[in-house]
Amino acid sequence: MRMGIILSRIRMDEKRLIAEANLRDVEVVPLDNKALVFELEHCHLDMDVVLERCVDHHRAVYALTILESWEIPTVNSQAVVETYGNRLLTALVLKEKGVPTPELRMAFTPDSALEAMEDIGYPVVLKPVEGPEGQLISRIQDKYTARTVLEHKRILGAYHHSIFFMQKYIEMPGYDIRAYVVGDQTVAAVSVLTDHWISPISAGGLMADYPVSEELNELAVLAAQAVGGGIMVVDMIKTKDAWYVVEIGPATGLTEASELTGVNISGHIMDYVVKTVHEGGE
Repeated sequence: MRMGIILSRIRMDEKRLIAEANLRDVEVVPLDNKALVFELEHCHLDMDVVLERCVDHHRAVYALTILESWEIPTVNSQAVVETYGNRLLTALVLKEKGVPTPELRMAFTPDSALEAMEDIGYPVVLKPVEGPEGQLISRIQDKYTARTVLEHKRILGAYHHSIFFMQKYIEMPGYDIRAYVVGDQTVAAVSVLTDHWISPISAGGLMADYPVSEELNELAVLAAQAVGGGIMVVDMIKTKDAWYVVEIGPATGLTEASELTGVNISGHIMDYVVKTVHEGGE
């Protein structure tokens, strides 16, 4: 089997994936998206499957679109990557499948955004529709802060500052949960503990193994299948009363999560990739 792996750079996660591929007699061909040129007149890549590991969301979507037009199976699919890279698309499919999420609003002007925040009640989390985890995200405590943030966005004027995606803030128990879903199984989960409300690992968050209960597995898999299924991380919050799915994104942090949980997440991913090829790309 010949597997392309389209990437931005070879990080420790990609090294682990390549090592697991080699153990399965899978030939790996790295495809650096900074140097890759697609000749659109014809298919010039001889691959049985391509694993997507790009840092840049839009490069990933465009590359997968071309590869799928050449009938090369991809993991994840273009539709899945496009969906979970867009918070609005993700919210719509999660709602359709009955996945519990925080209350959401979307607006296109500062005045209508302020009205929406007043409607769902403070605190409100303001996010860009597209963008990496933790970037351009604000927790807005009251109307005065809302007016200030919205005025800043009006003055900045760029397109991504004129679309307002708002989420009701859910008070969490000091940590959130990252569930690693591969196919129809949550193979591992970690909690991320930090004194910063966004709880990103990059902000000094401490990760710990988190038990994968039947309840957690069912919700994480339901959320993953709602966006089309495959390999992804489902960010979740558990309060004393309920579970919420907050974000879905690509499976990053494999190295740290594997070391904490003792689960070979990269091995599960490669098994899934091989199975995808054997099942005809489905």
